[in-house]
Amino acid sequence: MMSSVSKAFYLSAFSLFSLAFIQGQQKIPFGVVKAEDRYANVRVAKDNYRKIVGKIRMRKGDVFLYVKPAPGETEWLWIKYPDKEETEKPFVRYETLEKEGMVNKDRVAFIDQLPQYTPSKSKNGRSMIFTDNNNPKIPTAQRSKVIIDVYPSNASYRKQEKDAEGKLLTIDKIKPWGISNEIPEGMTEIKSIRVQQPGRGSVFVREAIKNMFQPTMDFNNINVAAIDNDNIFLYMINGSGENRYTTLWTIKEGRVANQIIYKNPE
Repeated sequence: MMSSVSKAFYLSAFSLFSLAFIQGQQKIPFGVVKAEDRYANVRVAKDNYRKIVGKIRMRKGDVFLYVKPAPGETEWLWIKYPDKEETEKPFVRYETLEKEGMVNKDRVAFIDQLPQYTPSKSKNGRSMIFTDNNNPKIPTAQRSKVIIDVYPSNASYRKQEKDAEGKLLTIDKIKPWGISNEIPEGMTEIKSIRVQQPGRGSVFVREAIKNMFQPTMDFNNINVAAIDNDNIFLYMINGSGENRYTTLWTIKEGRVANQIIYKNPE
């Protein structure tokens, strides 16, 4: 469960959008390592901005949350990023970002400043299709696609866990996103996310889309961006009011690798 401190941090991150330092960053405060030599050094900090306790290497395609320009620095950004385990798992969902430090701004890019895919909807209106049209020389049939299927939810029939005060804690043992203590009538959820690329393709594992309720169908709040065909990012701002949440999936070599998700009420 995210602490009140963590929530306050994420809300404060969104309040920084007006800074000239991140002009063009309109939707989400996520950045990604884009260094051509495949890594970026992060100066790991503790207690205060000036107490540097070490360095780590973030790899090309690793995602972080932008906080602010590093105090007293012109070429460095202050960021938060996931505390990754030494042994990588096939998929990880991060609901808190526990590490922080500084990264050189020349080695990173903001997600929604990367080349974006072109959005469209299926004829039945249930699927959102994002196509990489950035290189017109690639035949249409060979262009990468990410497809999100949204359908009415059957969550009301699933096992629910509530606390003594009636607060909804889990559905099928997983925290729900986009709803409060009651399941609203007509609620929708993400049913599947599919990646289509020449020579590869996959469907997101269930853990990557579990309990993602009230997903947006508004292209102002969702898109797909990419560094290259091996590093693709899908971001969404879902729900509304006090139940709004933001999520970003990292797609590595055609398969979902991890997800960052957090609540950010309007």
